[in-house]
Amino acid sequence: MTRTLPRLLSHLPANGVNSKVFQTRWAAKGLPTPVAASNSQQGCYWDVKKVDTKFGLDEKSRTKAMGVFYWKGKRITPENLPYEPIKGSLKYSWTVEKSLLPVSLNPEAGLKELAPVKEAEGEKSA
Repeated sequence: MTRTLPRLLSHLPANGVNSKVFQTRWAAKGLPTPVAASNSQQGCYWDVKKVDTKFGLDEKSRTKAMGVFYWKGKRITPENLPYEPIKGSLKYSWTVEKSLLPVSLNPEAGLKELAPVKEAEGEKSA
């Protein structure tokens, strides 16, 4: 399932601010990501700092995400900048740590968390 960055961020709390996102192709190439790395600080990811969504008259939203880029644990965004625009947000498929995915985007987690509802002994369906 391909998810653009704006769509992924829209499903996260606070529009994904302070979450670590990364392109799925990075994990496929074997690069350390927050999910694969034993220490999430050593992975390749964007730390989302600001999300700006604007709605136009044509009923389309335009989302710009800004963040700090880390590559193999090293900060790539210049120190003099608090954040920079996240590139490739519409071009590539993005994901976030599985623990942060809501049930709507992580169906496996939803199935494990749901338990069958037991009827009370006094209440029997007619």
